[in-house]
Amino acid sequence: MLKEVNFRDKCSLFLKGILMGICDVIPGISGGTIAFITGIYEQLIDSVKNISPELIKSIFLFLFTRRKSKVADLIANVKKIDLIFLGILFSGIFTAIFLGSKLILFLLDNYFVYTISFFIGLILASSKVIFNNIENHKIKNILFGFLGVILGIILTLVVPLKVNNPSHGYVFFGGFFAISAMFLPGISGAFILDIMGIYPFMLNVLHNIRTKYVYFLVFGIGAALGAFFISRLIVFLFKKDKCKTLYVLLGLVIGSLSIPVKKVIGSGIEFTSFNIIGMLLLFFLGFVLTLGINNLGQKRG
Repeated sequence: MLKEVNFRDKCSLFLKGILMGICDVIPGISGGTIAFITGIYEQLIDSVKNISPELIKSIFLFLFTRRKSKVADLIANVKKIDLIFLGILFSGIFTAIFLGSKLILFLLDNYFVYTISFFIGLILASSKVIFNNIENHKIKNILFGFLGVILGIILTLVVPLKVNNPSHGYVFFGGFFAISAMFLPGISGAFILDIMGIYPFMLNVLHNIRTKYVYFLVFGIGAALGAFFISRLIVFLFKKDKCKTLYVLLGLVIGSLSIPVKKVIGSGIEFTSFNIIGMLLLFFLGFVLTLGINNLGQKRG
């Protein structure tokens, strides 16, 4: 449903989208994690789930028939979506992806271990946030958490492919799986693209949309279908057993920690006192900032 949102909430939501977009650019960091710790995860999933085939059908019928009788159907289907929420959030996400990707790449190129240390703190703190949202900690649920950890570690062991000139079909599936990962705390869409071997290629597409717009559109169509399916799957799993689902997501977040940790170890940095202190400071900054964002989200909620 369409909801009234005041200016402060709009700015807050836009900033959350910015954070999600920045994280989605970095392999190993999930935008879904940011959505969870800022308290908008379930609202996001429910809103995307309500983008139904009936809505798409009503849009096409309205555009191609121009009948007044179809306007009522279109309005009825649009009202089911939290359109203002999605519009502001995705504006922030796209802004960060288009503008922030160059900044993030600069930081990764010039201050790699410090940037990654910050995000390790963010990931670790987000696991605490997810744990705090689990109501039942019985053994069966905890076992599902171990399943998530194993799955997260397995993903880190996959050797990335190298694809220089991907087909449109391959890019389509890249969009499908990347957006699916984005909706799961713990799995990064950028990391999925990295495994598929098209992460650098898609960054290049983002920076050269005028000449590579076909790839961008194909990726977008794949992402739209991925969002359609994954949102329904998550809503189903939450209704089926929310605690077990959250434990799997918690496991994924913990398992995914091995990605940035492995990158830091393999960076070749000398672990001098200066470097260690700098890494620890940024680690704690990421940790505290995450908990602070979560507390703010809870107060506003």
